[in-house]
Amino acid sequence: MKRNTITHLFLIAAIGARIAFASHAFAGSAVTVTVAGIKAKQGFIMIALHDEKTWAGAPLARARVAVTGERATITLAAPAPGRYGIKLFHDVDGDGKMATNIVGFPTEPFGFSNDAPIRFGPPAFADAAFDVGPNGAAQTVTLK
Repeated sequence: MKRNTITHLFLIAAIGARIAFASHAFAGSAVTVTVAGIKAKQGFIMIALHDEKTWAGAPLARARVAVTGERATITLAAPAPGRYGIKLFHDVDGDGKMATNIVGFPTEPFGFSNDAPIRFGPPAFADAAFDVGPNGAAQTVTLK
């Protein structure tokens, strides 16, 4: 019994330290994204934060947030102040994947930071890039 109590206290302390560390790391480089134009109040917003090196690959941070209204606000942690871009889509059917038609064009709503325009494929990083300072940054993305 005594051993379990000590183990539980250790786990609680470790989790608390992790939360405190995460909050501290998160405070200076938070990117808050408001997603506008949500039409279907179902599914999830799938969002990814990239820098220029990862724009065409795996994101630096990502989140999956349940849709409950016409807007959603999501906060991601940027690794450090710098230049970043956001890619997101509304996973209406909740399968975790972007649905596309036969030629590969998305059939679920999507968007990019700066509401970067789409021209024969995803926008270039330069079109979607925004600066994240020591106090973080905010973006509004309107679904297309």
